[in-house]
Amino acid sequence: MGDYSYSQIIEAKDKSLIPLCKNQSGQEVSLHSKYNPTREAQGFAANVGSDCLFFVILGLAGGYHIQEVLAKCPRAKILVLEISQNAIDFLSAIPCVKNLQGDSRVTLTSLENLEEKLLAKYKPALHGNLTILSLRQWENIFQNEAEDARNKITKAIKLLASDFSVQSHFGKIWQKNILSNLSLAEKTSSFNDVKKSILPLTEQKTAAIIAAGPSLNEKISFLRENREKYFIIATDTAFSSLSKHKIESDAVVSIDGQMVSHQHYMEKISKKALFVFDLCANSSAARKVIEKSGKVLFAETGHPLAQYASMFEGRRNFVHINSGSGTVTIAAASLAKSLGFSQIEFFGADFAYIDGKPYAGGTYLESQFYSKATRMSPAEQAYSSLMYRTPVVKISENKITSEILEAYKNSLADFMTKKEDDSNEKIPYGRFSLKNFKSQYCKDLRNTFRSEDDIDEDSFTFTTLLPLMAKLGKDSAFLAYLKILRYTERI
Repeated sequence: MGDYSYSQIIEAKDKSLIPLCKNQSGQEVSLHSKYNPTREAQGFAANVGSDCLFFVILGLAGGYHIQEVLAKCPRAKILVLEISQNAIDFLSAIPCVKNLQGDSRVTLTSLENLEEKLLAKYKPALHGNLTILSLRQWENIFQNEAEDARNKITKAIKLLASDFSVQSHFGKIWQKNILSNLSLAEKTSSFNDVKKSILPLTEQKTAAIIAAGPSLNEKISFLRENREKYFIIATDTAFSSLSKHKIESDAVVSIDGQMVSHQHYMEKISKKALFVFDLCANSSAARKVIEKSGKVLFAETGHPLAQYASMFEGRRNFVHINSGSGTVTIAAASLAKSLGFSQIEFFGADFAYIDGKPYAGGTYLESQFYSKATRMSPAEQAYSSLMYRTPVVKISENKITSEILEAYKNSLADFMTKKEDDSNEKIPYGRFSLKNFKSQYCKDLRNTFRSEDDIDEDSFTFTTLLPLMAKLGKDSAFLAYLKILRYTERI
């Protein structure tokens, strides 16, 4: 196959324009009926469920089949695949295709951009199940491209399903945490001030990212002896372990949205350390640090509501840090990069269970397990339950891992090899105003939800509700709007 195999556009008997393709034998083949392509297209759409809200259609061709699907499912969004952008440009000479290009419900994409477009356009919380349709004549000619497309779709759906699963579990918690943390944000540090104070250290020291893996136990003496060499950024779980060994952290990072995360901060809080919380993190932890006169910095890790809160006035109110697949170790490394550190070392980032232990000594889990231990239910039993709650794989004699730990490990490796997106670097930082946020967000929400049947689903304000909608279930957009509007007005 060449870049594209469309050869010419001809008139059907009913005067509709239809494209011809050359098959592998070099013969010209029509992708639509040469008599009445619209009637044929009605047959294509006949078995489509009228309640379907998102389609991927393989094959643009003359567009008549897509037009009929839209007629049957007027609320649906459709992602249409064609083999290349050149092919799309060629087919745009057909009036039906031209009309589809101007329809906001339709997105045309080449095979090269299929995965990216699908991840951007398909929102499981809004659209429910995805339906894949294929123009039979198109797939007969472009068999390899169709197979490649299905593989890309499967890969994207797997990623979206994983993300949706997390959102459906944490969606409501995150929304509540963000709004609670925003009510504290005016009492916290600005990233400009923090970076200015730390910048001189970025050339003098190496950022030490301290995770709470079991191997950290062996590195405690080294870290204590070489303390001045490092700017220590601890994950929240590792923070208490370092504190118990009299090693002060320069910064501590937390992204955990669960209530239990506040237990990391039961120990004495250093007034010199910077405590960085994702806006999605549980607000009780940030509140506890603020009450102890600790220095707090809020960040956003990609939740759309947190992004809105950061950028709603055209400037950045909160630094963006990357958490990869959702691990605090990556978030800590991303913070180091944002602060300007070029040299980064990791300690305790095992992503494995070593010698029968999931964590280093001194964490809150260790205290919790041993305080609840009895002769009949020792701490080791609690550790085993934690480690073997999912299937594990033996790496070596004393080390095991799991599928999710391997995913975290690979996510960290990808993060460290990829260049950070600096597209927002030129946008200046500002100070967050809760009053301005409440006023603007409530206004944007009302403009987005004009009524239960008149919703601007393409607005960024609408995307701020998607994680909550994942929790609430299908057709929950208006309910999510009412809930978030009420929450926002109360903070």
